[in-house]
Amino acid sequence: MHTRRPVVPHTFNKKLPLHVKLGYAIGQMADSLAYNLFYVFYLFFLTNVASIPATQAGTIVLIAVIWDAVADPLVGQFSDNICSHWGRRRPLMLAAILPYTLLLLLLYTDISSLSTNQKTVYFTIIAILFWSAYKIYVIPFYTLGAEMTNNFDERTSLRVWAGYALNAAVLVSSSAPPLIVKWIVDHGFSVSSGWHGVSVIFAVLTLLSGLTCWFLTRGYELPVRHKTSRIRSRYRLLAFIREVISNMIEIWRLSSSKFLGASVFFWSAAYALSTGALYYLFLNNMAYSEKDAAICFLIYSLLALAWLPAVNYTAQKFDKRNVYYLSMLISSIGTGVFFFCGFPNRTMLIIFLILLQLGNSYFWTIYYSMMYDISELDDFINNKRREGAITALMSFLQKFGSALAIWFIGFYLEKHGYISSTGQETIIQPPLAQQAILELNTWIHALAGIIAALCAMGYPLTRSRYQALLTALKAKKEQQPYTTSNFKQLL
Repeated sequence: MHTRRPVVPHTFNKKLPLHVKLGYAIGQMADSLAYNLFYVFYLFFLTNVASIPATQAGTIVLIAVIWDAVADPLVGQFSDNICSHWGRRRPLMLAAILPYTLLLLLLYTDISSLSTNQKTVYFTIIAILFWSAYKIYVIPFYTLGAEMTNNFDERTSLRVWAGYALNAAVLVSSSAPPLIVKWIVDHGFSVSSGWHGVSVIFAVLTLLSGLTCWFLTRGYELPVRHKTSRIRSRYRLLAFIREVISNMIEIWRLSSSKFLGASVFFWSAAYALSTGALYYLFLNNMAYSEKDAAICFLIYSLLALAWLPAVNYTAQKFDKRNVYYLSMLISSIGTGVFFFCGFPNRTMLIIFLILLQLGNSYFWTIYYSMMYDISELDDFINNKRREGAITALMSFLQKFGSALAIWFIGFYLEKHGYISSTGQETIIQPPLAQQAILELNTWIHALAGIIAALCAMGYPLTRSRYQALLTALKAKKEQQPYTTSNFKQLL
């Protein structure tokens, strides 16, 4: 049985202090440094450093990330039901950050004495544990953003701050690793040691970012709702799982959740296809050195940062739903065209990266803000605040789409004759493999992105409807008369 205290957070409909936004943004780096290092380089590390066949490498990623997706609703439910005077979210973030960073070290540790099958088992186990710890940090972190304010535009502003940190993390995690590896190799160490060195640096940065966020966001979570339970202890786990499933079904039934969730699934697949295959494009199709590839990733990341002022302006000037799906549609069609023209020179590559980052920048900034707004709709319809469960559902769909895409990259490369290596030798990939790399970066990525945009068009939670919803929600809690005529599309 749940009992609720009628609470109004001190940030209700108000702007957040600068240091709180900064702290939350730094917490985004604890997520994005390791996340993007994984999605940009882990498949490459497995195939070109650990010398695991591409299909097996893709399967490792698929198993680990699907486990991560399955854990989403469990962590979200647990986070929603914590009864602690330290809050519901920040204690989990603090508990997870150290094992999360230690497992990041092991993720890029190649044990050369192991056979290919033994390595497959080792990396699968480590990747599952890594994503488990990641999940315990990141679900409470994103959920905390929904609790800090319920202001429609302030939520977007908070996510723009986090967007700058996210793209700074992308910049570091995509451009720095090849340079770090090259520096270590130039000093007489192996390529494997170079990647382990990358993991050490990233683990330290991730740990410091998570601890800084935990410290600066103190006091900016909703008060704990105490609950009393009549469930006998031996049935508690079963009841917990049943409640997780019930929550996911209830939230999915909200029309806003369905349209946003579908767009998240398909754009996450598109994002994973582009980021996971981009390094292969630089090294194989364009024959760039590690230094040239790092410069391209630097440009790629700076372009994402350059898009953010436009994201912030257009999302607040217009409705964020409209700019969300339009950006994805333009980005997908634009990048798909490059299947026909290829990348004859660096200018064409930069145009491609500009278009690619258009969709990515809008997605990673606005999708979370749109997700937060569903919390008030859930509160109005179901009389529950389940920010953790809502975040978990979207994260489940995000990770499931990403996992399938990464597995598909490995499958598609091996099907077209991609040759794995230990990273010590230079290998010229066969023309079929280079064609597959081009397709993964262009029309296959574009197809997933167009489907995501079409799904997003149906998302009904616009600014005017959200404001009408807030007014009705307040009246309902105060037991005053209200009308749903201005947001009936949400019901």
